Amino acid sequence: MTSAPLLSTQAPDHAPLPDWVIEHRGRVVSTQELARPLPAWSAVWADEQTSGRGQADRVFVSDPGGLYLTAVLPYAGDALAARGFALAVGWAVREELLALGVAGLRLRWPNDLMAGYAKVGGILVEQGGPRTLLVGLGLNITNRPWLVDYALGGCAGRISDLPGGESLPEKPALAAALLRAIRRAHEEFGCRHLAGFARLLASSWGEPRAVILEPARGVTLAATCGHFLGIDTSGAVRLRTTPGVEARIPAHHIQRLREVGL
Repeated sequence: MTSAPLLSTQAPDHAPLPDWVIEHRGRVVSTQELARPLPAWSAVWADEQTSGRGQADRVFVSDPGGLYLTAVLPYAGDALAARGFALAVGWAVREELLALGVAGLRLRWPNDLMAGYAKVGGILVEQGGPRTLLVGLGLNITNRPWLVDYALGGCAGRISDLPGGESLPEKPALAAALLRAIRRAHEEFGCRHLAGFARLLASSWGEPRAVILEPARGVTLAATCGHFLGIDTSGAVRLRTTPGVEARIPAHHIQRLREVGL
């Protein structure tokens, strides 16, 4: 499959995409910052981050035992066309981990990998240079982030505790598998765009869960509570507010989605 020039600035019809140029580090400040000046098809992965970041500049605890990776992709500069790409990455990473034998994984809108109500991974997509996109991925494998930040107790998990999670390949091979997933997301998203991913993602969310939506600044939401049903072809969040009634909330109107019911 070849990618349309949605994210890529190169002609997709002839030569195959280049191989990744991969750099491994032990302890870093942030793989996202190390990768920022690198060219497309570069990647940095590390064993520990001292200043890992998540969405909205939230802290992403990155203690030893996890895997923290940033991949650099070519980017045509169209922010609207790339909207929702983090969902494609989440879908591809989940598919790759399922293929490696890990069971019990689901996605949480817009960029989290979950096991039940526990977060085991996060994705951060942001622009690097004028023609590059950074895809940051953090996975909790054997680490215990709740020992670093006690507030994470009960809401953070790790893949090694899931069925099949104890038999993941060694980290160099796992990093290569995750980069394979990110490349797949790049190719699929280039062909399907966000609208085409709505159906693919439908089986990735798990059963409908009760959520609360926090509005973006200056926005009044028509509905803030209900059961998350996925997204529609425009990327809007589908929310079942009462039996038989569904609201659709534009993604950019939502500051944060919180799952409730613990």
